[in-house]
Amino acid sequence: MRPRRTSTRLVLTAAALGVRAASTALPADALRLASSLYMLSSPPQLVALVTGGGAQLAPWLLATPGASNSILEFSVPYAKASLAAVLGHDPPQSVNAAVAESMAERAYERSVALGGGERSVGLGCTAALRSEPMRRGEHRCYIAVRSAAGVHCLALTLAKGARSREAEDAVVARAALATLARACGVDPPPLPGGGPFWKLAAAVLEASDDPLAPEVAARLDAEHADETFVAT
Repeated sequence: MRPRRTSTRLVLTAAALGVRAASTALPADALRLASSLYMLSSPPQLVALVTGGGAQLAPWLLATPGASNSILEFSVPYAKASLAAVLGHDPPQSVNAAVAESMAERAYERSVALGGGERSVGLGCTAALRSEPMRRGEHRCYIAVRSAAGVHCLALTLAKGARSREAEDAVVARAALATLARACGVDPPPLPGGGPFWKLAAAVLEASDDPLAPEVAARLDAEHADETFVAT
């Protein structure tokens, strides 16, 4: 009589391995704002280019019903050579307003080429965020949204060392979504506490890797974004 074979399946959870599992929940307010863009009578035909930070914007946009009627392309030219190929030149410094506007212009041209027509919209976002070891310069981002009406721009300097890298990336993604919404004529909702849409709620920050000490909270309160619009 043959011995019966048995099989054992070993399932290792993140907790068993000592690894903290990342949250997969998407922010409800970001999804609602994306949905409001898709529900417009003429939803934007968006091409987005993001580098250095803000890539969390992609799942927020793509996980919302209606994305297929609005999102044409979302690219992350992260490497220096990749960004240079997109822009057609190698910028001496990649995180500034001029680069964001050039990215938005290239994205807009791509949207037009893909058949976006008068609804073509190009988003460019470039950021320098938290790294290990801590970078010397400021943590900042520049965002530009190009449409037939003109160019909406946002510049934001983050409170250095106040957030984890993941939280900084979320702030940049929220700032990009808010700028896109304004360019499309949609007002982003304020946070429950009354702050601008791009600022993370205190509860989210407290759940990040860094404690929300009083002095850190004060620096977060001092953050502000500079927004401009230039008509074409």
